[in-house]
Amino acid sequence: MEERKKVGLNCLVQFLFAVYLILLVWIILFKLQLSIHELDRIRGINLIPFYYDNEIGTGFQLKEVLENVAIFIPYGIYLCMLKKEPGLWVKFFLILMTSFILEVLQYILAVGGTDITDIITNTCGGMAGIGIYWSAVRIFRSRNRAETVIVVFAVVVTILVTGGLSVLLMAN
Repeated sequence: MEERKKVGLNCLVQFLFAVYLILLVWIILFKLQLSIHELDRIRGINLIPFYYDNEIGTGFQLKEVLENVAIFIPYGIYLCMLKKEPGLWVKFFLILMTSFILEVLQYILAVGGTDITDIITNTCGGMAGIGIYWSAVRIFRSRNRAETVIVVFAVVVTILVTGGLSVLLMAN
Protein backbone atom coordinates (compact mmCIF):
# COMPACT_ATOMS: atom_id res chain seq x y z
CA MET A 1 0.00 0.00 0.00
CA GLU A 2 2.85 2.40 0.84
CA GLU A 3 4.42 1.83 -2.58
CA ARG A 4 1.12 2.68 -4.33
CA LYS A 5 0.97 5.93 -2.37
CA LYS A 6 4.49 6.83 -3.53
CA VAL A 7 3.63 6.07 -7.16
CA GLY A 8 0.42 8.11 -6.90
CA LEU A 9 2.25 11.01 -5.27
CA ASN A 10 4.95 10.88 -7.95
CA CYS A 11 2.33 10.94 -10.73
CA LEU A 12 0.66 13.94 -9.08
CA VAL A 13 4.03 15.73 -8.82
CA GLN A 14 4.72 15.04 -12.51
CA PHE A 15 1.29 16.41 -13.44
CA LEU A 16 1.76 19.54 -11.30
CA PHE A 17 5.23 20.06 -12.79
CA ALA A 18 3.78 19.82 -16.31
CA VAL A 19 1.10 22.40 -15.44
CA TYR A 20 3.79 24.63 -13.92
CA LEU A 21 5.97 24.37 -17.06
CA ILE A 22 3.03 25.24 -19.31
CA LEU A 23 2.25 28.28 -17.16
CA LEU A 24 5.94 29.24 -17.06
CA VAL A 25 6.22 29.19 -20.86
CA TRP A 26 2.92 31.02 -21.24
CA ILE A 27 4.03 33.74 -18.82
CA ILE A 28 7.60 34.17 -20.08
CA LEU A 29 7.18 33.67 -23.81
CA PHE A 30 3.58 34.61 -24.45
CA LYS A 31 3.12 37.24 -21.70
CA LEU A 32 -0.27 35.75 -20.74
CA GLN A 33 -1.67 36.44 -24.22
CA LEU A 34 -3.95 33.98 -25.99
CA SER A 35 -3.00 35.14 -29.47
CA ILE A 36 0.52 35.40 -30.84
CA HIS A 37 -0.65 38.39 -32.89
CA GLU A 38 -1.31 40.39 -29.69
CA LEU A 39 2.32 40.12 -28.58
CA ASP A 40 4.68 43.05 -28.86
CA ARG A 41 7.41 42.41 -31.39
CA ILE A 42 10.52 43.18 -29.37
CA ARG A 43 13.93 41.75 -30.00
CA GLY A 44 16.82 42.87 -27.87
CA ILE A 45 19.73 41.57 -25.87
CA ASN A 46 21.06 42.95 -22.59
CA LEU A 47 24.33 41.40 -21.42
CA ILE A 48 24.90 43.87 -18.56
CA PRO A 49 23.50 42.47 -15.29
CA PHE A 50 20.89 44.67 -13.59
CA TYR A 51 21.10 47.34 -16.29
CA TYR A 52 17.82 48.84 -17.42
CA ASP A 53 17.40 51.08 -20.43
CA ASN A 54 14.93 53.91 -20.81
CA GLU A 55 12.07 51.61 -21.90
CA ILE A 56 11.89 50.01 -18.47
CA GLY A 57 13.31 52.90 -16.47
CA THR A 58 16.87 53.51 -15.46
CA GLY A 59 16.44 52.71 -11.76
CA PHE A 60 16.84 49.31 -10.18
CA GLN A 61 13.74 47.24 -10.93
CA LEU A 62 13.12 45.43 -7.63
CA LYS A 63 9.61 44.31 -8.63
CA GLU A 64 10.87 42.65 -11.83
CA VAL A 65 13.76 41.00 -9.98
CA LEU A 66 11.44 39.61 -7.29
CA GLU A 67 8.96 38.36 -9.91
CA ASN A 68 11.75 36.55 -11.77
CA VAL A 69 12.99 34.96 -8.55
CA ALA A 70 9.47 33.97 -7.46
CA ILE A 71 8.46 32.40 -10.77
CA PHE A 72 11.38 29.94 -10.64
CA ILE A 73 11.08 28.88 -6.97
CA PRO A 74 8.65 26.06 -7.85
CA TYR A 75 11.10 24.83 -10.51
CA GLY A 76 13.73 24.15 -7.84
CA ILE A 77 11.21 22.46 -5.57
CA TYR A 78 9.88 20.23 -8.34
CA LEU A 79 13.42 19.29 -9.40
CA CYS A 80 14.14 18.05 -5.89
CA MET A 81 10.94 16.04 -5.82
CA LEU A 82 11.41 14.50 -9.27
CA LYS A 83 15.19 14.13 -9.46
CA LYS A 84 16.32 12.77 -6.13
CA GLU A 85 19.67 11.42 -7.38
CA PRO A 86 21.43 14.28 -9.18
CA GLY A 87 23.51 16.57 -7.03
CA LEU A 88 23.17 20.28 -6.50
CA TRP A 89 25.37 21.19 -9.47
CA VAL A 90 23.23 19.17 -11.88
CA LYS A 91 20.09 20.87 -10.59
CA PHE A 92 21.80 24.26 -10.80
CA PHE A 93 22.73 23.54 -14.43
CA LEU A 94 19.16 22.42 -15.29
CA ILE A 95 17.71 25.61 -13.79
CA LEU A 96 20.30 27.78 -15.53
CA MET A 97 19.77 26.11 -18.91
CA THR A 98 15.97 26.28 -18.68
CA SER A 99 16.16 30.00 -18.00
CA PHE A 100 18.75 30.47 -20.77
CA ILE A 101 16.62 28.56 -23.30
CA LEU A 102 13.53 30.61 -22.44
CA GLU A 103 15.51 33.85 -22.82
CA VAL A 104 16.96 32.77 -26.18
CA LEU A 105 13.48 31.75 -27.37
CA GLN A 106 12.23 35.24 -26.50
CA TYR A 107 14.86 36.64 -28.85
CA ILE A 108 14.26 34.10 -31.62
CA LEU A 109 10.49 34.59 -31.51
CA ALA A 110 10.87 38.38 -31.04
CA VAL A 111 8.53 38.36 -28.05
CA GLY A 112 10.77 40.04 -25.52
CA GLY A 113 14.24 41.11 -24.63
CA THR A 114 16.86 38.52 -23.79
CA ASP A 115 18.33 39.72 -20.53
CA ILE A 116 21.20 38.34 -18.46
CA THR A 117 19.48 39.76 -15.38
CA ASP A 118 16.53 37.45 -15.99
CA ILE A 119 18.84 34.44 -16.25
CA ILE A 120 20.57 35.38 -13.00
CA THR A 121 17.36 36.06 -11.08
CA ASN A 122 15.55 33.01 -12.47
CA THR A 123 18.49 30.82 -11.46
CA CYS A 124 18.51 32.37 -7.98
CA GLY A 125 14.80 31.60 -7.71
CA GLY A 126 15.32 27.96 -8.68
CA MET A 127 18.14 27.64 -6.15
CA ALA A 128 15.91 29.24 -3.51
CA GLY A 129 13.33 26.57 -4.34
CA ILE A 130 15.94 23.89 -3.65
CA GLY A 131 16.69 25.58 -0.33
CA ILE A 132 12.99 25.71 0.54
CA TYR A 133 12.61 22.02 -0.29
CA TRP A 134 15.52 20.99 1.95
CA SER A 135 14.29 23.31 4.72
CA ALA A 136 10.91 21.56 4.58
CA VAL A 137 12.62 18.17 4.81
CA ARG A 138 14.47 19.36 7.92
CA ILE A 139 11.38 20.91 9.50
CA PHE A 140 9.23 17.81 8.95
CA ARG A 141 12.17 15.47 9.72
CA SER A 142 11.11 13.21 6.90
CA ARG A 143 11.37 13.51 3.15
CA ASN A 144 8.03 11.74 2.69
CA ARG A 145 6.17 14.03 5.10
CA ALA A 146 7.79 17.13 3.61
CA GLU A 147 6.87 16.06 0.08
CA THR A 148 3.28 15.34 1.10
CA VAL A 149 2.96 18.83 2.60
CA ILE A 150 4.62 20.41 -0.45
CA VAL A 151 2.30 18.53 -2.84
CA VAL A 152 -0.80 19.61 -0.91
CA PHE A 153 0.46 23.20 -0.98
CA ALA A 154 1.30 22.89 -4.71
CA VAL A 155 -2.19 21.57 -5.51
CA VAL A 156 -3.80 24.49 -3.66
CA VAL A 157 -1.52 27.05 -5.33
CA THR A 158 -2.02 25.49 -8.77
CA ILE A 159 -5.80 25.65 -8.35
CA LEU A 160 -5.64 29.26 -7.15
CA VAL A 161 -3.27 30.38 -9.92
CA THR A 162 -5.12 28.65 -12.75
CA GLY A 163 -8.45 29.85 -11.32
CA GLY A 164 -7.15 33.41 -11.01
CA LEU A 165 -5.76 33.36 -14.54
CA SER A 166 -9.06 31.98 -15.82
CA VAL A 167 -10.95 34.84 -14.17
CA LEU A 168 -8.50 37.36 -15.70
CA LEU A 169 -8.93 35.83 -19.14
CA MET A 170 -12.69 35.86 -18.92
CA ALA A 171 -12.67 39.47 -17.70
CA ASN A 172 -10.66 40.50 -20.74
